[in-house]
Amino acid sequence: MTDLDDAREDFLKLRDSAPGVQLATLGEDHLPEVSYAPCVWLEGGCYLYLSELSSHTANLKRNPGVGLMMIEDAAAAPNPFARKRASLRGLASLVAREDDRFDRVMATFHLRFGGVMQIIEPLPDFHLFRVEAATGSFVRGFGQAYQLTGDMLDQLAHIDPTK
Repeated sequence: MTDLDDAREDFLKLRDSAPGVQLATLGEDHLPEVSYAPCVWLEGGCYLYLSELSSHTANLKRNPGVGLMMIEDAAAAPNPFARKRASLRGLASLVAREDDRFDRVMATFHLRFGGVMQIIEPLPDFHLFRVEAATGSFVRGFGQAYQLTGDMLDQLAHIDPTK
């Protein structure tokens, strides 16, 4: 296994184990807003189930551009400056309840988050969004920064700071 293979495994582990993502959306006043939402990764996309009571939902409906960040738990990191983290940028789109994907994605939310989903899934103010990431990066530690590439942003290319 190569160093890139190891880094890719670390990225996928971080992505797939993160219970949620930090979101960066653009507020109505055109200033950035940062928030958090639980998520699931399925079929190459990040899915968010968001309430209209949260400003990020209105922000995404108005402007689908979004930044996502997943970061290693501070307690697991040997150094706070070298926490594993991935940042993605892309566009969010609504997934209608009638869409074929809705039930598959919600089943994954139920498996991951348990009983709370039985309470919030039927609520009419909740909406399912799919984020299609277009660009991204992964920091594995000091001197280990990677550009995420490929159709599903799951391939890595080392970022060389000397170039």
